[in-house]
Amino acid sequence: MSTRRQPVIVLGAGMIGSAMAQDLAAAPGLEVHIADSRPEGLERVRKKAPVEVHQVDLGNPEYLRALLKGYRLAIGALPSVIGLQSVKASIEAGCDMVDISFMSEDARALDALARARGATVVTDCGVAPGLTNMLAAYAASRFDSCERIEMSVGGLPAVRKWPFNYKAGFAPWDVIEIYTRPAAVVENGRVVIKEAMADLELIDVPGVGTLESFVTDGLRSLADTLKVPNMVERTLRWPGHVELMRVFRETGFFSLDPIPVGGHMIRPRDMTAALLFPKWTFDDGEADITVLRIRSSGVKDGAPHRFTFDFVDRFDPASGLRSMSRSTGFTATAVAGLILDGTLKEPGVHAPEALGARPGILDRVLEHLRARGVRCEMFAGS
Repeated sequence: MSTRRQPVIVLGAGMIGSAMAQDLAAAPGLEVHIADSRPEGLERVRKKAPVEVHQVDLGNPEYLRALLKGYRLAIGALPSVIGLQSVKASIEAGCDMVDISFMSEDARALDALARARGATVVTDCGVAPGLTNMLAAYAASRFDSCERIEMSVGGLPAVRKWPFNYKAGFAPWDVIEIYTRPAAVVENGRVVIKEAMADLELIDVPGVGTLESFVTDGLRSLADTLKVPNMVERTLRWPGHVELMRVFRETGFFSLDPIPVGGHMIRPRDMTAALLFPKWTFDDGEADITVLRIRSSGVKDGAPHRFTFDFVDRFDPASGLRSMSRSTGFTATAVAGLILDGTLKEPGVHAPEALGARPGILDRVLEHLRARGVRCEMFAGS
């Protein structure tokens, strides 16, 4: 019997990529590598887990394609702006992939290529989108007729601090995408496009407090894969944050259109990022919280019925991993495990909801999370 370990690689050594690499390195039978352009990120991971590191330009698809040819599976934890090209490079290399980048493009356009190259790819596979898609699909499958699904997710600093009441648990550039990208929702069976941060309301979360809830572009593929007439995805923040982000957006600070400043052409978002992102960076050991709520309703056995999912996850001081890193990263590594052990071996590009209603799959993902201290509770009733 061969004892050769399966080679896998994590693309990106940020907060979430680091959590993925640590989790994979603890699994038997894997040879884990991680790649990034930043030596400090790679060194941080190497100090915490037995992994091989590669300092490379992951924005170069030709080089990335050559790199990935030697791997059984890749997990993409890269910014959204290079998410699609990294998925394409992995497929062209014949490498299976799980990806969490919040790309604006629909990666399902690469489905035919993935099937031709024999690559199994699951995209949007973090906590949201990702776990939320799986839970929504599972919930919808439990009704005779599902009428509504509302998903609410947010990553928050445990302690609110003026003026932002926020710090970024993942790539800050992609946080700005949340505040600017138009959001698709489903209302009365029709896809409706709303402005990001629309429909602001307050909700109370037991054990956490009052949070802002607002519409964002998190339905993604669910808008056309689930036949549910009313669906919406909302993001959660501490109160006061949204109004400030709206002011920034309306003033033009998030614009990508260059403007003349002091004889130079600059993109306002680049300037905003340079000023804002250092203030959105967590301090070492600073705690965070991830909140997830899914509410679904419909008809089961001829009567009104509801399925709900909840979790509140917190920073783990023992491992030093933040909650957003754990809940996002471990969802991706759970699905990677399903591909590696042959449970999921279907060439093509799959949205995560394609897994949610399959017998046993969601149980495996939730058990993977539970074993790492991330617990999601399900409730059913009328």
